[in-house]
Amino acid sequence: MEDIANAGRWDALNPPLSAPILEALQTLSFTQMTPVQASTVPLFMKNKDVVVEAVTGSGKTLSFVIPILEMLLRRHRDGRGLLKNQIGAVIISPTRELARQIYDVATTFLDAINTAATAELEESGNQDDDFQGTIPALQHMLFIGGNNVQEDVQRFQREGAQVVIGTPGRLDDLLKRSAVFSTKELEVLVLDEADRLLDMGFEQTLTSIIQRLPKQRRTGLFSATMSDALNQLVRVGLRNPVRVQVKVESLTQQEEQCTPSSLEIGYVICTPEQKLVQLMRFLKREKDKKFIVYFATCACVDYFFKVLSNLPDLKEFSFHSLHGKMDPKRREAVYKKFTSAPSSSVLVCTDVAARGLDIPDVDYVIQFDPPQDPKSFAHRCGRTARLGREGKAVVFLTPQEDTYVEFLRIRKVPMVEHPLISDAEAGRKGTENDILEAVRKANTKDRDLYERSTKAFVSWVRSYSEHQANYIFRFKDVDVAAVARAFGLLKLPKMPELKSLKIDFQPTVINIDSIKYKDKAREKQRQAKIAKEKALAEGEAAKKDKKRKQKPKETVAWSQHKELKERRLERREKKEKKRVAIAKAKVEGTFVPKIKKTTEGDTSSKRSRGSDSDSEDDWEEMKLEARALKKAKKAGKTRQLEIDSSSDSD
Repeated sequence: MEDIANAGRWDALNPPLSAPILEALQTLSFTQMTPVQASTVPLFMKNKDVVVEAVTGSGKTLSFVIPILEMLLRRHRDGRGLLKNQIGAVIISPTRELARQIYDVATTFLDAINTAATAELEESGNQDDDFQGTIPALQHMLFIGGNNVQEDVQRFQREGAQVVIGTPGRLDDLLKRSAVFSTKELEVLVLDEADRLLDMGFEQTLTSIIQRLPKQRRTGLFSATMSDALNQLVRVGLRNPVRVQVKVESLTQQEEQCTPSSLEIGYVICTPEQKLVQLMRFLKREKDKKFIVYFATCACVDYFFKVLSNLPDLKEFSFHSLHGKMDPKRREAVYKKFTSAPSSSVLVCTDVAARGLDIPDVDYVIQFDPPQDPKSFAHRCGRTARLGREGKAVVFLTPQEDTYVEFLRIRKVPMVEHPLISDAEAGRKGTENDILEAVRKANTKDRDLYERSTKAFVSWVRSYSEHQANYIFRFKDVDVAAVARAFGLLKLPKMPELKSLKIDFQPTVINIDSIKYKDKAREKQRQAKIAKEKALAEGEAAKKDKKRKQKPKETVAWSQHKELKERRLERREKKEKKRVAIAKAKVEGTFVPKIKKTTEGDTSSKRSRGSDSDSEDDWEEMKLEARALKKAKKAGKTRQLEIDSSSDSD
């Protein structure tokens, strides 16, 4: 531990700590305080509200766990001990992993307190269950999503707890749904990683929880960064808080920075195809170290976890994967396994492991993809070099993304450039294309790997196109073909983001349907599905063919145009019958022409037409109907025309 991380001994603190707390600190080998602990613990113990802004890995957890337990011990000594169902402290954390980590830290101190309480009881020889010594037996409980709510309520009713640790959603749900959680005697509320609590959309949930707690309480707000939204929460939830801001200054350049001075951060400029190669070479060169490798999306983690695990050159490493879409129990199991893993182990993860998690002995953090939210960059790096220990971090950037270095420098995150690692330096023979060819070939032999590659690429494209620093990470500047090759794609997927782009990518000449799952059970299911779909397709084709061969049914036209046509045909037939009858009558000498009477003022134009005037009348009527139909069509609508049938009668 470096001297810069020390700020006095725990046993020299004023006011002094209780004996069980000091014993627990010795068990953890913590004899010296960090600056944030030395500044915060005395204030919190003197009943001050505190707002603490300090770099990641600076020891913020002990800065609130120890004062909380000291307050509860002091309350007991003052004769105001808490009952089984009375909550004395609530600690809210943004993620399950971080909440469990705080719970584990608190367990060490509570075990020491309860051991001391038991020893005091045994020394007194008092067998009374109501015996009240100077040290109380304190309990704590963890409430996080993924567990049954009713079981949580029943467990609290049965066992009770004075310290409650959990995630916002679950704590709010419990306080809403059950009256068994008594917060009337609450002493302390702590919001850990408060900036992330707001970033994750918990503002309303936090407000709901705060409204249920007594106003006469102490509140501690701990964060690596401050924002306007966080300042608003301070105004609502804290009373005259004392602000504690712990800054880090570079020893070499005497510049303020927001990362620990024991952390060395570098960057590598490389093409997309070189990223996987460089990652492998970093691992090979630093093979006895413990790594965390960050990717952009959950799908990328799933894919590259399998790729890295199958590379022969990395067989000496143990790989673990962690992301937010995993089952909670599996996430917890992975976290525990990696935490206890020796060197030469790699955690492949998303930003779910970027904040607050204290994983022991992490030597190297590699950011395969820069974070979508720039604020996460320093938090990712902070998984190493914790509590003054030395650590290294590196990020891979393409030539188009090099302005990100200056962007981070302005944000007080200094970086130094690292050169590309050669094969010889990594102790490996071969060319850079070997790995990518091997990955692509593996995709042709395992359908699961092929499907993961496609999902990972699609998720990466969408993540990159939605980058918050899109003035640096511009999707239009991305060499999509190079990224596709870096992912070992066999062909480009169809997606809107690529529709208008000209991409120089050569797909693999292979029938994709011929790629089988290595898992025989999955392949059997796939073949059964293919057979079912083929049968359904053949059935549909047969139905269509049968329908096409059938004679179409005659239909009766209803349109106005057809109706007029039929009326004209009817009139023609009637006129033809009349013409035949007139001709026959003339031959027989019985024909007498009809003369219509005219009124005064009528013209004699109709009379001058001769005996076939009905034909003329019909012709005129037909022309009128045709004009009316044209007008109706021109107006864009069909109008029912009324036809006077009396004009056809004599």
